[in-house]
Amino acid sequence: MKLLHQVGDIINQKYRISDILGEGGIAITYLADNLQTGDNLALKVLSLRRMTDWKKMELFSRESQILSQLNHPAIPRYLDYFQIETDNDNSFYIAQQLAPGKSLAELVENGYYFDESEIRYIAIQILDILIYLHSFTPPVIHRDIKPQNIIRGDNGKVFLVDFGAVADTYHNTVTGGSTVVGTFGYMAPEQFRGKAFPSTDLYGLGTTLLHLLTGKCPADLRQKHLKIDFRSQIKVSPKFADWLDKILEPIVEDRFPDAGVALAVLQEKESLHNYITQKPCRPKDTPISLGINEEKLQIEIPAGKFRSNFRLISIMLLLPVNAFLLLIFTTGVQYKGYAPFEDNIFLFFLIVLLLLVYFRCLAFLLMNTNDFIISPLSRIQLNIFKEKDCYIFNCKKWLLSWRYQNFNNKVNQGKFKTTLDSIGCNLTPKEYKWLKAEINKFVKNESIM
Repeated sequence: MKLLHQVGDIINQKYRISDILGEGGIAITYLADNLQTGDNLALKVLSLRRMTDWKKMELFSRESQILSQLNHPAIPRYLDYFQIETDNDNSFYIAQQLAPGKSLAELVENGYYFDESEIRYIAIQILDILIYLHSFTPPVIHRDIKPQNIIRGDNGKVFLVDFGAVADTYHNTVTGGSTVVGTFGYMAPEQFRGKAFPSTDLYGLGTTLLHLLTGKCPADLRQKHLKIDFRSQIKVSPKFADWLDKILEPIVEDRFPDAGVALAVLQEKESLHNYITQKPCRPKDTPISLGINEEKLQIEIPAGKFRSNFRLISIMLLLPVNAFLLLIFTTGVQYKGYAPFEDNIFLFFLIVLLLLVYFRCLAFLLMNTNDFIISPLSRIQLNIFKEKDCYIFNCKKWLLSWRYQNFNNKVNQGKFKTTLDSIGCNLTPKEYKWLKAEINKFVKNESIM
């Protein structure tokens, strides 16, 4: 981005440019001197002529409005907002208190090593800021927490800066805002869908702490089941690793409910176990295989096994019982001259009633032959593909080498409800719960079940 001002330029007859502090996605921030007071400050400028997206103007204006309402010792104080029009351009400025120190990103680049106690202290301070921001109605959500936006002084105190991506819950959930704002590697999964919640900032804090611990961008760390697999990359206490694991959950509901709870658990005022969601795990000895990456989930159910004991017993007992009762009804049972239907009318009606019940069960069995017999004997494959605004469900079934079913469903996010019955009802309850949880995890908080 080409600089708008040079060192020594006087802005609005009040501020003199002395250096450049940084360049963001929508603006340039300069170090400036207040000619009236002599104080240093941060001057952020957005050029209307150089904008390629009008959304940037909205974000810049919102940042100014939000900053003017904030009053927290760890957030640089808002000083001024003004506009300068010229023949060639129209520029907007935000003047803000200068945060003393260096960004966490700069410290890492210079080789500084953060130990666990320092990282805990940084986390505590940021969580305190988030508690303040999220206490507003609606909550103020930063959306771009990363090492570049946290300034650390020599005394260990930190400042949270750059509210250019700031959002509020009302704007994003009520009016349906869908702008993707944030920094890749530090963004929570829901931000890719243009959504933001208070726990979105918790995810940003978690990825920032990982950067300090590993010296790498979180995007460069490997993932397992759509979650950052960081434990082998860092050396911290098990409790702190468990805490990090919680705020880095890709699904919103699996994280801490708010910054206050995250802080209480970090300070060991509350137990993490109170907030751990018991997730269905892979059942032991299940033959079902699962393949997953960011674009596709594949479920393979092998053929030839009745994994539901209830259905197996039903199939084994229902047919011989029906055959035996039918034999009694049609021929009678003559033993030593005794005809049961002639001498005992009650027994006759009892047998008739049982026959009606069992014939109805048999009819149900015949009508559901596919579910009770064919599906358990079939190999089933379910593929779920991720597209821009929907998911493609593809189900294939083979009986021996004959593929007798292949169908697709195109599903809009959040607008479809289905069950695993479409891939065969021979699942045990544990297998059903496990696969349901895996599918919901894959669609990242867009529950389809």
